[in-house]
Amino acid sequence: MSDWYCEELLSGRTEVERIFEDESVIAYWHTRPHYAHHAVVTTKAHVDSLLGVDAGTLASVFEVVRAVAALFVADYGGAHVVTNLGEYQEERHFHVHVWAE
Repeated sequence: MSDWYCEELLSGRTEVERIFEDESVIAYWHTRPHYAHHAVVTTKAHVDSLLGVDAGTLASVFEVVRAVAALFVADYGGAHVVTNLGEYQEERHFHVHVWAE
């Protein structure tokens, strides 16, 4: 299992269009979107998945997820919010997808 987020995004090797960024969380437009409007919110510190994230980090991430989802609802009429776990998780770095079709 790879960690694209640490190896590419957070190292700066891959440029992304940022929606939001602070000292612990980044939200950006997906580099290979699966939907018409597809954003990702992730931690800057490595955390394997939702199951390993501490409560403070989880709150920080979901504050940003809520803001991005609100933008999607305002602009596109709705939003899906998803994180994958276990075998459904392609990258071992906690992240949340926000998308609208």
